[in-house]
Amino acid sequence: MQNSALQTPSAAQWEAVLAFRDLPILKETRDALRVELRNPQVSFESLVPVAERDPALCWHLLQKAVNHNPGCREQIHGVYNCLALLGMQELIILVKKLPVIEDHPKDASQKVYRQALYTAHMAGCLAAQWASAKGTPTSTAYWSAMLANSILWPWLLLDKSSHNWFHYLSEGDDLGTASRKVFGNSPENWKRLVRRHNLPEPVADMFQRDKLPERKDWRRLRKQDPRDLDTGRQLIHKSQSASMLALTAAGTAWHLHMNPEGERSHRWLALSSHAQGRQYPTLVSESRKIQLDEARLRKSALASGIALLTTPKPEALSYPKWTPVPEAAPAAAASRADMPAEVVQTGPEVRSEADAAEVSAPETQSTAKPAHHGSAYLSKLMGQLSESPASFGDWHYLMQGVLKGIHLGIGIDHAIVMLPGKNRSSLRTVYSENPEGLMPLSSTSIPLQVAPLLRQLMKQSAAVHITPATCERYFKGMAPELADALPKELMLMSVHADRDPIGIVIAANSDNKEITKAQYQRFRQLCTTTSQGLASLRQLSAQKNKPAGKAHKAARQTS
Repeated sequence: MQNSALQTPSAAQWEAVLAFRDLPILKETRDALRVELRNPQVSFESLVPVAERDPALCWHLLQKAVNHNPGCREQIHGVYNCLALLGMQELIILVKKLPVIEDHPKDASQKVYRQALYTAHMAGCLAAQWASAKGTPTSTAYWSAMLANSILWPWLLLDKSSHNWFHYLSEGDDLGTASRKVFGNSPENWKRLVRRHNLPEPVADMFQRDKLPERKDWRRLRKQDPRDLDTGRQLIHKSQSASMLALTAAGTAWHLHMNPEGERSHRWLALSSHAQGRQYPTLVSESRKIQLDEARLRKSALASGIALLTTPKPEALSYPKWTPVPEAAPAAAASRADMPAEVVQTGPEVRSEADAAEVSAPETQSTAKPAHHGSAYLSKLMGQLSESPASFGDWHYLMQGVLKGIHLGIGIDHAIVMLPGKNRSSLRTVYSENPEGLMPLSSTSIPLQVAPLLRQLMKQSAAVHITPATCERYFKGMAPELADALPKELMLMSVHADRDPIGIVIAANSDNKEITKAQYQRFRQLCTTTSQGLASLRQLSAQKNKPAGKAHKAARQTS
């Protein structure tokens, strides 16, 4: 199965994933088990540690045990339970017939699949460590956290577009956001996979909204321990659940692999420390030890992300984005018969945090200038504006992010945002990105009476692309000194927050360099999305202030 375009998977693709059972195990696991099975004194106790290092083998043992013993899923909490139900002979048969992945595969799907197994094992180790600190069974915690993301494994082998899940994680998205971008918003299909794979109850509970904290409680968990809250009893109860432990361990493991010093890693570690009621530095220390142990086990410091901590400056992994290549014409296809069918970069790259800021700047509210620009930055920015404008914090950071999008995503040299004064009779530049190319707009207050074009844009939502051929018409009625100083090619569009325009976004290139139609189209799309984000922020602000206003009014009536 191959998804030929970046789109939501079809029902047929979901059915193919549901039916897939040929998950390969690691070659080193098969070799180690063969050595153990040659030992005359072999026992379950000697086989269990070897099998537990391979999440794929654990998955196969679970399927085999449940198929042979229907109704026993709730009694299985680890490899030992599976072997007790199946016997050693079944293990030997299973290991012989299962496909394996070589130590250094060339296929891109096998590479990301192997990394997914490494990260699953690390998640299990994190959960076991955290469970031991609470005094709860470590085997159950390890088993659930290790299998939490097993529903992703068939996708990685069947559909190359699913590799973009790695890409979005490396670009700063969280697990849920990356999943929705790649697979669509399809919780019912994930639940079907969980049931079909006979996964443990804590994993099934991860997909039940009533079993996990509510959205507002997640935000509270990131900032404080619920034990410090007078109303935190229910949140404490949910935070202590087995499903919450599996979820936090899985999320933490993935972000530790991608960027151990990144914002997402710190967020998940802080959330986990608050959920468990333990000190944050303790969890960081434990996670570093587990990362080191995983690197030694896999003989790869990048497998756990520990290598990213050994450099003078913080670094992060960058997984390339998979994109399909359009079908070539017959003649061209014949001349390129020896070339691959799609462009797939097969492995992650290590990038510095300065490079990583390129795509994370809108979300982290960074003002540093990234090293590169392009459609990836613009796509991420527009996605954040439309899906989570509150993540910018306030209008200031949102506007700064938009200007960076114009410069770095669209490729325009200069951009400013002009806002009206108190009496709305003039405009002044409040936000800017390389404003020197838009003098005198960027340096002085412009009365609307001497700039008819700006006056019209402040009356209605509109966009205009001015070229040397049309500038005389658009600058008509404008003060001569202002018209002469402006670039002869520039773009303008008013932005609003669900009502009348509140400002104007203006962009231009240096030396009157041409602005293409594609750039103008992207400029309009970005400004439109900005208006939607501003409207959402206004609504959120109104909702926050409403309860306070009611309380103040009630207090006045009481007095």
